[in-house]
Amino acid sequence: MNRLLGLLSIILLATYAHAQPTPKIKILLLGTFHFGPTSDRGKTSFEDLFSAKRQQEIQQLTTQLARLRPDKIFIENEPDQQAHWDSVYNQYQKGTLDTTKQRNEIFQIGLRTARKAGLPRAICVDHIQQLPYDKIQAFDQRTSKDSVAQRKMAAYKLLSVPYPYPKKTKTLAGSTLNEYLLYVNSPAYDAGNRADYFVYAPSSGYDNDYTGVEFITSWYDRNAKIFTNILRQAEPTDTLHILLFGSSHMLPLRHYFQMHPYFEVVELADVLK
Repeated sequence: MNRLLGLLSIILLATYAHAQPTPKIKILLLGTFHFGPTSDRGKTSFEDLFSAKRQQEIQQLTTQLARLRPDKIFIENEPDQQAHWDSVYNQYQKGTLDTTKQRNEIFQIGLRTARKAGLPRAICVDHIQQLPYDKIQAFDQRTSKDSVAQRKMAAYKLLSVPYPYPKKTKTLAGSTLNEYLLYVNSPAYDAGNRADYFVYAPSSGYDNDYTGVEFITSWYDRNAKIFTNILRQAEPTDTLHILLFGSSHMLPLRHYFQMHPYFEVVELADVLK
């Protein structure tokens, strides 16, 4: 009888433990711009990066981020570049790094926050995958002289509506760094990113030609691989992550994390109050 009760107790405890929800990992989506040279089509000039004013702003930002006590910081570089950034971080911690040559957000925000937070490294999770801009350009060139194709595309009324969102309304030059980062992480800015993928891209195609759809799926495919790289590094005991990536990545990545049962998205506006 005692053995039976003991067995039932073990089963009940195991069932109870299994039923307990896994605590969600909070993830701060910090969309940024590239501080230095970039091959991206959009670029924000940051000529005064090393001015006393801007360095003070970065000091303030990284202190705010470190106070969140993140378990991990994820940065926009491929996993095969991890050894490089580990070396840079090691030099930085030893005080032997020439920081005046580190013109990028990976160091200026990622590594500086990691050191303040006492982390062993910032983790590379990017996946390089070229988007098929060339196919859209080829489609535009091909159909620009094809009257039949133009008539067919003109019949898709919703795909011909004007651009529904305003162009950029704030500049870095006229803002503090925090103000500008809040802007590029705002719903209004994100709406413009959505338009690029869901208004413009689908208009490239007609009949059985889905050139624009290939562009959208390629973008989501790349970010799904970034998302997977993050999952490969996450641990159930983690409580908070910081994801430092170009702001245009945040549209699909936010969707992926919102769909995952063990993550809770944290918005930058809730941190930089």
